Amino acid sequence: MKIIDLRLELTSPFDRWDYFRGLGSISGKLARYTAWELEHSYYSPLLLDIELSWSRQQDHAGFEFGLGILGYGVHFRVYDTRHWNYEAQRYEVRDFSEYFDLKFKD
Repeated sequence: MKIIDLRLELTSPFDRWDYFRGLGSISGKLARYTAWELEHSYYSPLLLDIELSWSRQQDHAGFEFGLGILGYGVHFRVYDTRHWNYEAQRYEVRDFSEYFDLKFKD
């Protein structure tokens, strides 16, 4: 569920190019189920973008803040790495190890 979801976006009506490019990102873990991520990108029609959100009880819930000026943007988030089970009303950790089994058979 979204607790806070605010966004202000001004775009150029004259930009027909609509070009997006990710310029880089870094991320890390803060705790067992908490991670952070910082992204830098370029989106051509964007003049101003301010984003603030906080969510709970959903997949990858957490805090997000973004700021973009003249196409260049920075987006920061701290989030829960778990998924929300809507039936049980709790977080769960999914085991994807079967998809990443790197053992070779002879």
